[in-house]
Amino acid sequence: MSLWKWNNVELEIDMEDVEFQERYENAFLHLEEKEKKLVKTGKMSEISKAYCKMFWELFDELFGEGTAQRLFEGKMNTGLCDECYDSFISHCQKQVNEINKKRSSRFAKYKVKK
Repeated sequence: MSLWKWNNVELEIDMEDVEFQERYENAFLHLEEKEKKLVKTGKMSEISKAYCKMFWELFDELFGEGTAQRLFEGKMNTGLCDECYDSFISHCQKQVNEINKKRSSRFAKYKVKK
C-alpha cells in the first residue's frame, strides 16, 4: 500500500489488494470502452470535454464519487487530465515493480540450488 499524491490530494493505492485490483481492472475496462466511442471529429470543446470526462469517470470509479472534482479542482482541462493520468499510471507501475522485486527476492531465498 502506498499513497499517491496529486494536486494536494492523497489517495491510497494497493496493487496487492484484491478489492483494489478488481476496481482497477473494471475501471480500465470501462475506460477502454469509452475511448472506443470517443468522438474524434466536431467541435474541439466537445471532443475535449468527452476526453476529460473519461478520466473523471475513471478516478471516480477507482476512488469514489467526487475524487475527480478534487483532483482537477473542477476543471475540464486535457493537459491536466493527461498529467494526472500519467502520474497515476507511473505510480501504479512503480508499485507493481516493487512488489514483483520483493516477491522474487523472497522466493529466491528458498529456491533449491543445483
